Amino acid sequence: MSATPFQSLVKSEKVHSRTFEWLEDSLRSAANTALVEGADSSMTAVGQPTTRSNTTQIVGESFQVSATSDAVKTHGRAKETALKMLCAA
Repeated sequence: MSATPFQSLVKSEKVHSRTFEWLEDSLRSAANTALVEGADSSMTAVGQPTTRSNTTQIVGESFQVSATSDAVKTHGRAKETALKMLCAA
């Protein structure tokens, strides 16, 4: 079972709350900041980071496999439950 390209690019992170926050800095536009030797520099205003937040989501899926299906010898796999768990992940 393979993930979609989007899922492959998205990273996951452990959080310790249902709502979590992080800071996001903005980049200023590119400018010519070259100075001649000995020139006075000017101060640049630096913006404050923006607080972002998101809410976690619990996702679950269940399946059922009979004991008979697990006991029967199947070509290519040891147990039906193992296959279903792999497909559900």
